[in-house]
Amino acid sequence: MIDEAIQKDLNWCETLIQHNSSSFYRAFRKLPKEQAQAVFAIYAFCRIADDAIDVDNNPEMVKALADKLAAFEAGETPDEPMWRALRWAFETFPLKIRPFQEMLIGQLLDVDFKQPESFNNLLDYCYLVAGTVGLMLCPLLAKPVTSEAEKLSVELGIAMQLTNILRDVGTDYRLNRIYLPEDLMIALGVNPEDLAGPEPTPELIRLWECLATEAESRYNRIKANLKVFDKTARLPVLLSLLYYSKILKRCRKAHYRLLDQRIYVPNWEKLMLFVTANGQLLLTGFRQ
Repeated sequence: MIDEAIQKDLNWCETLIQHNSSSFYRAFRKLPKEQAQAVFAIYAFCRIADDAIDVDNNPEMVKALADKLAAFEAGETPDEPMWRALRWAFETFPLKIRPFQEMLIGQLLDVDFKQPESFNNLLDYCYLVAGTVGLMLCPLLAKPVTSEAEKLSVELGIAMQLTNILRDVGTDYRLNRIYLPEDLMIALGVNPEDLAGPEPTPELIRLWECLATEAESRYNRIKANLKVFDKTARLPVLLSLLYYSKILKRCRKAHYRLLDQRIYVPNWEKLMLFVTANGQLLLTGFRQ
């Protein structure tokens, strides 16, 4: 039985995710209650860290979070809803502190932003800002936590971040951020000015597809190995990868017209993905 005061903190985290990421909320609320609430506590930490840079543009807020995380690791619990909820999650599940620390390091990379020189540099960035989130969540999705489960959780986070980068190429360019690897841009003849749009060049489309293939190969690998996750976690994991895969498909359907508009998956299609995910789990026997 969860203490009433802690339940209020967990409810605060749940409200945060409902307001900021309806798709993520729809997927992970299907977990057993305590696992779902631990996911919401982790999400709250990630949202606060992410907003510190992307909304407030305030690296000092991230550094303050890092200081509080160090205190948290030492046994102190800052008197705030997110931290109290996170303490409950750490006491209830075998969560690890390291991915939380690494995620904050990743957030600070966007302050003094430098374009990745190579695809491996891009993967390193994707690990820090998103692969770490997969590691945070893994103890809630797989019991016991195996090395394969951790690897696939990291791969899911990386693939989702690659998808975000591909969807937001134009938006990021206007923020003076180019996440596309510099060496691939040079090799394929893509100039930075090409990202201004509105129409993508054939060279940019080739580069976009190169990175999209990398993301999709990870989605396919995870989909083929859902058995490493608990039965109750397979639906939210599958929903997540189907939703992000659909973003890539939507970009193609829009003829890559993504430099001056944001591509999104409409609600009716999200509902269809839920039906599809349930059907696929039944057909493959992964719900057994």
